[in-house]
Amino acid sequence: MATYPADSAGLLDLERAIVKARQGIVKYPDELPDDPIAYGDLQIRAGMAATDGSAFCMVAEEEGRGIVAEASILRLSLRMVRHVAVLGIGVHPDAQGIGLGRALLEALLGWVRDHRDADGGRIRRVELHVRADNPRAVALYRSLGFQEEGSRRGLIRRDDGNFVDDIGMGLLLPDPDEPSASS
Repeated sequence: MATYPADSAGLLDLERAIVKARQGIVKYPDELPDDPIAYGDLQIRAGMAATDGSAFCMVAEEEGRGIVAEASILRLSLRMVRHVAVLGIGVHPDAQGIGLGRALLEALLGWVRDHRDADGGRIRRVELHVRADNPRAVALYRSLGFQEEGSRRGLIRRDDGNFVDDIGMGLLLPDPDEPSASS
């Protein structure tokens, strides 16, 4: 599990590598904070340091390299949509294609399925956005049960000036405490 500010330097390095590769995160390098303390402060303000089940971040580390991947969940705060969480994931370009993203997502979704708030509340819907020009990520999400729910056409302007759609995907989680329709 990632902690802020302790893991801020490693997480910032990871995000810098992903942004530099220009294939996943929709940011430019100059839009990232200059130092780990500022990065950690941004994550804390976004709610990623919460310990009440509204946020959870997992990391994968490699000996000698530090953090090479992260996956996170951030729940919506309003009560009517508290059951919804937004998923984020980043894998270092040098560590892609070896199953690290899948392993992190499976572990994170396992946490989501098992977690209960103090009042019994839980996450019932996980959503994400993915660039249409990232077919490996789209295939991974589909293989984990996410379904495409629509796209925002031409949302992202690539470095070459062309526009790319942003695909919205969602995963509905059944309530294990409710009887299934097949019972």
